[in-house]
Amino acid sequence: MYQKNITPLIQSLLLATVLASGLIASACSAESSNTPILSNQSTAAEIYELGLAYYEGASVPEDDDKAFELFQKAADQGYAPAKHYLGIMYYEGLGVEQNYQKAFEWIEQAANQGYANAQFDLGVMYHEGIAVEQDEIKKLEWLQQAANQGYTDAQFNLGIMYHEGIGIEQDYPKAMQWYLLAANNGSFDAQNNLGTFYENGYGVPQDYDKAFEWYTKAADQGLDLAQLNIGGLYENGYGVPQDYDKAFEWYQKAADQGNQQASNRIGRLVMNGKIDDKGIIIYSTQETGLTLGDIEKMSQ
Repeated sequence: MYQKNITPLIQSLLLATVLASGLIASACSAESSNTPILSNQSTAAEIYELGLAYYEGASVPEDDDKAFELFQKAADQGYAPAKHYLGIMYYEGLGVEQNYQKAFEWIEQAANQGYANAQFDLGVMYHEGIAVEQDEIKKLEWLQQAANQGYTDAQFNLGIMYHEGIGIEQDYPKAMQWYLLAANNGSFDAQNNLGTFYENGYGVPQDYDKAFEWYTKAADQGLDLAQLNIGGLYENGYGVPQDYDKAFEWYQKAADQGNQQASNRIGRLVMNGKIDDKGIIIYSTQETGLTLGDIEKMSQ
């Protein structure tokens, strides 16, 4: 029986990556609309939209200096999304000298105005101790605020916190609640972790059918961990007929994405004579230090 794989809490912060969900959503809205032409009557929202266009290079040449200038104008009018982006630009050092303290200040202002994207990012900054002392209580408070507004990444991370007992008492039912909200919002990470809960009976009756269902939703979105976990169900015959060939098919999907554990499992299937190794791509196996090519030579 293999240990099931879950998607972990955000461990490190390259803010441009951690904030990606908010950035992408905003950027897509800018790309799908006509770039506004500013006038003296332009609203803060219009100024912000043009700033996004310059930030992303959508409909206009990418220009960080111009984006920063426009975000600053909109932020000076109190527009929370622009304040959030100013924080991002200060963090990244785009269009302005990098300054984590100013990044924190702008993101905090946007968060205090109820902007969910900024609330989540502020929670991450408290988690990482960026421009502020690490504070798990404040992290929880800000993630909770963002999650209550339906912010998927915050919902997922709250699920992890309750799942693992990070900064709070471990509580599987609460973790399940937050995972379910995030999963229904399309989070493949939450979908995978729900599968793990059902497979292991964490806070819910063990149910391999539901585990398979949630793993499949995540795997269909390309998540290698979910593909690995489906392979484990087939290899062990949990809720499905034991089928080493199907296990291999799912392991190969995960391995093709660079999942080393999936490669190791393929190696073990071959070594144990569970599958025909003809034509199998050679995968390294960390546990043995061998490749399938080595294994084949040893068996000749």
